[in-house]
Amino acid sequence: MEKCYEKFQSAGVQPNIRTFNILLDSSGKAGEYEKMSAVMEYMQKYHYSWTIVTYNVVIDAFGKAEDLKQTEYLFRLKRSERIKPSCVTLCSLVRAYGQAGKPEKIGGVLRFIENSDVVLDTVFFNCLVDAYGRMGCFAEMKGVLDMMEQKGCKPDKITYRTMIKAY
Repeated sequence: MEKCYEKFQSAGVQPNIRTFNILLDSSGKAGEYEKMSAVMEYMQKYHYSWTIVTYNVVIDAFGKAEDLKQTEYLFRLKRSERIKPSCVTLCSLVRAYGQAGKPEKIGGVLRFIENSDVVLDTVFFNCLVDAYGRMGCFAEMKGVLDMMEQKGCKPDKITYRTMIKAY
C-alpha cells in the first residue's frame, strides 16, 4: 500500500480524499494506528476535508482497537461538523461498545437514534444482536427483534445465526 502511494507520488499523481481514506482504512485494519495518525495529521496539515467515509473509517478502526475515548471523540467531532452519522457509523459504535462490554453505551446510541432521522437497516440490527449476544444480554438481544419490526426491518439468516451462536 505504501509502495503504491510512493509510486503515485513519484509519478506526479496527487493524492485525493479517496487516497487518504484507503490509507486510513488499510492502516486501521492492519492495527497500524501510528500510521493512521500520521495520515490524519497530514490531511489536517494540508487542509483535506474529512468526509463521512473518512469519519466512518477512523471511528471503526479505533472502535475495533477498543479505544473508546478516541472513538467517541471522533463521533462528536463528526457531528460538530454537521456530518450526519450513517448506519455504518452507528454499527461501528455498537460493535465497539459490545467488544468493550458497555451495554449502557449501546443504550446511548439507541437514544441518539430515537432523536435522529437515521434510517436503520438489517445490518445495523445484526450488529446490535451480535453486541448484546457477546455481552450475554439476552433479553436485550431478543428485544432487537421487536425494534426491527417497529422499524420495518426483517430479520435475516445472519440475525438468527448470530442469536443461536450467542445462546
